[in-house]
Order: sequence, then structure tokens, then C-alpha cells
Amino acid sequence: MDIFPTAAAIQSTSPIPSMQKVDDFIAFIRELNELLHIEEDLSPANQRVTSMIRRLSQQLRAYYSPEEVKAVLSHEYMVYNQRLLQDKLSKAEFQVELADSQTFCSPGDSVMDIVTRLPYWSIYLALVTEELSMLRQLIQEGGQLEHSPIVFIGSGPMPISPIMIHLFHGVEVICLEIDAVACDASSSFLEKMGLNAKVKVIMENGDEFDYGAYNRIFVASLVKNKRAVLEQINRTAMNPLVAVRTAEGMRQIMYEAIDESQLNKQGWRILGRTNPDGHLVINSTLFMDRHINPTGLGQ
Repeated sequence: MDIFPTAAAIQSTSPIPSMQKVDDFIAFIRELNELLHIEEDLSPANQRVTSMIRRLSQQLRAYYSPEEVKAVLSHEYMVYNQRLLQDKLSKAEFQVELADSQTFCSPGDSVMDIVTRLPYWSIYLALVTEELSMLRQLIQEGGQLEHSPIVFIGSGPMPISPIMIHLFHGVEVICLEIDAVACDASSSFLEKMGLNAKVKVIMENGDEFDYGAYNRIFVASLVKNKRAVLEQINRTAMNPLVAVRTAEGMRQIMYEAIDESQLNKQGWRILGRTNPDGHLVINSTLFMDRHINPTGLGQ
């Protein structure tokens, strides 16, 4: 989830030739990637890193034609460096959330006072509101109980999405997180806010957890092993409704995209998707359930 907010998207209105636009974008990505590999400090204290990532966020919110997206993503530099870049961006985002979980909590503040002060509050508000709207629609269509607990995989050191899901949907949220530092930071933050009984953090790998007691599961954008996680959900959950955050178009530069062509083979059926807000949200979210096919996959 992009946590380097900007006031508005940068729209492409100048008559720059398409290939010039692609070349300029690749040059910027090269500069950013080299900076992230040189700098040891990827925390918000490093203004140079923060400024460059904010520029990337702005550029990813701009409009690109399908031809431009293909030209950038298939460029030799991107083919060899995209995963490395994503790893560094993930570490920078982790550092931002870690810093916020340690500072954005003052005695006497209400939960809403705290979370609405977060600089990326508006981004998460747009994303989670749309996700919950689709979730409620699918629950009603499926005739399911609305208030059963939700598992959120990859909650990080600042579990803003699980907190919002609890506040806006009124359910208990179980957070799975594999990083010990993130677990400690998020647990401490939730305890200070008095939410630790409703939003619980478990140090657990999403591809090893037993989902047998749960049928609503969210997978965060920064979860790296999404395929293995989905396989474990398939094995252990009885009737899962899964929301997986992914990325489309040029936004795949920042976040790993789900290979949708493989989902059906793995036993999943896409029920719907949220679309990113050009001014705020970078992620898309796929909502899926398990289908039964002639091979028995997904049973």
C-alpha cells in the first residue's frame, strides 16, 4: 500500500513523444533504484529517499497508455531490477510505518484522533472503504453472516487497514505478521489505543496458518509469497472469501501483481475487484472464492 501521499495525480498533458516518455521514466527508475541501493538509511529521516519515493508515487498516478506500460515493464533494465526495486521500496514503507507506530499515539487521544493524523489516512480511507463496500455486497449475495472475524495477512508495524476494518465493519481482526519487529510495534500500538482485544497480532507465516476457523481473509499488497498463502487458504479454509491486494499497469513497479491467469488453475474464481483512485490509491483488490472444477482442485 503506497504510503507516500501526494496532493493530486500528475496528468500527462504535454505532447512528449511516447518513447521519450518511456525513456525518461526508465531514467528516473534507474536513478531511484541506484539511490535505494546506495543509502543504508531508508527511514523517513532520509529526506532524499523520501523525496524520490514520493516522486515515484506521483508518476505512478499519472496516465500511461497500454503501449507505454508494456514498453516500460518489458524494458531490459526493469526486467532485471524490478524485484530488487520492489524489495527496497517495501523496506522503506516498513520504516515509515514503524516510525509512525512509535510516535502517533499521545495519551488521551481517541482512536480516530490518532489514525486520522496519519499522513496516509486519506489513501487508506479510500481503499478500505471501497473494499468493505464490495465485501458487504458479496456477503449479502452469498447469504453469509456479516460479522464473523477477518484474518489480515501482512499487517506490518502500523496495522492501519485492520484497525479501519474493525472500526468500520465492527468485526474482530486477526493480524498475521512474520516480522518480529513489526509484531512488537503493532502490538504495542494497539495496546496503547485499547484495541488489542479486537485487533490481535499473531507472529505467524500466512502460508502455514490454519484458516479452518475463518472464512474472510485479506492479503496485504506487500505479502511476497501470495501464491503459497492462497494454497494454504485453499487447503485449510472451508468456504473462504479472499481479498488480495494487487497492482495493475505501471503501478506494478511498486507492488507485485497477482498472476490472474493462474488463479483459475489454482481453484479460485474472481468475484469482483476494486479499481485504484487515480488521485490517491495505487493498489487494486481482487475478491475471490474457491470454485469446484472437474479435477477436484480447490476442494
